[in-house]
Amino acid sequence: MSANTAQKNSHWWLAALLLIQVVLMSANARQPDGEQSILSSWFMAVSTPIAGGIDWVISGVVGGVGSYTDLRGAREENIRLRERVDDLTGQLNEARERAAELDLIRAQVGLPALPDYKTVSANVVARDADLWYRRLTIDRGTLDGVKRNMPVATASGIVGRVVAVGPNYAQVQVISDKHAGVGAMLQNSRAMGEVRGMEREGPLCELQNIPSSQAVEVGEPVVTTGLDRIYPKGLMIGTVERIESNPNAPWHKIIISPSASVDRVEHVLVLLVEQRELKVEETAR
Repeated sequence: MSANTAQKNSHWWLAALLLIQVVLMSANARQPDGEQSILSSWFMAVSTPIAGGIDWVISGVVGGVGSYTDLRGAREENIRLRERVDDLTGQLNEARERAAELDLIRAQVGLPALPDYKTVSANVVARDADLWYRRLTIDRGTLDGVKRNMPVATASGIVGRVVAVGPNYAQVQVISDKHAGVGAMLQNSRAMGEVRGMEREGPLCELQNIPSSQAVEVGEPVVTTGLDRIYPKGLMIGTVERIESNPNAPWHKIIISPSASVDRVEHVLVLLVEQRELKVEETAR
């Protein structure tokens, strides 16, 4: 090795040693506040902008992906809502058509139009634990215009009558109570009788006082007569579920399935009609 080459190498080694010494001194040296070394400060000063740039890029990518995901979710939810609207619109049109058919049928069989009584909606808040399915407690009372013997119904048919009432509650005796009675008639034949509750038949009722000579069909509707001065005439009670005929008995035993779900009803309507109003109306008819 020549003298010139050795001299050049010594210069490089000297520079390397000086750089190492500066690095070591920077690592040990502290900022005036004593919290951070100078080397750490330099490193943070250089790396922070780089990290910020990387974070900006990553945030942009993540934000873009999130926005796309949210947009896609909103579109899917919009599709579901449109399908639901279409379904509800179809149900509404079907209900309107059935209502029109019902009005036509009522006119054909000679039933009067349903009376337009004022109503108040109520929620079922309790059921009688001793006579299950027999009495309900609703969250409306005298403050809402509810009085004893006012009929209670749903859109499907009658539920029962108010037998006790307080300021903000009322007890309803349902038609399946064995002590309940409703003036009723077969819609097709117009034969009249009385619907009574049955002790061990759950929500089922019995249509009594129909002669055994009277033709009765399973599925035939049973409606109110209005003669009991509690339920207005023409309200739906239920349909004939079965007929237990005895050739030696003067009367049919006709089992009725109520149209209203008296065993699991949650919302009802109280018809704000009093007995004296029914008496005048029925007499006029």
